[in-house]
Amino acid sequence: MSLNPRVDFAFKKLFGSEENKDILISFINAVLPENEQIADLTLRNPYNSKNFYNDKLSILDIKAVDTKGQQFNIEMQISEQLHYDRRALYYWSKLYSEQLKQGESFSSLNKTIGIHILNFNVLEDEPNYHNVFHVLNKETKNCKYEL
Repeated sequence: MSLNPRVDFAFKKLFGSEENKDILISFINAVLPENEQIADLTLRNPYNSKNFYNDKLSILDIKAVDTKGQQFNIEMQISEQLHYDRRALYYWSKLYSEQLKQGESFSSLNKTIGIHILNFNVLEDEPNYHNVFHVLNKETKNCKYEL
């Protein structure tokens, strides 16, 4: 019997468990540019905490932080989700914004990377399988900050 690694349980066991952390590091390094490779990371609780009772609870597939403080969210989605682009941005923003505590400087915010493996096309008319997005100026295409 074989287990499909795209199934939620299998994906989390294969990539999101301490005993298989080397597989996750290899996977992340396969996606990142050569000059941004990571050496180690710490798996974190995948729950994005709610600050208020009415806040939305979100649970990431895999949440991790590397030795430089970079945040990672790795998601596997096999069934098509309406508005997945907004969901991905929401997950990214939660991971980015939860880094700061009271009194800390904005300069201490670390880069946050979302890696989303989708079994459907969320980007119409986009022929590439690997896409990289940045926050940038719409007119000049300048990207001042690596977020």
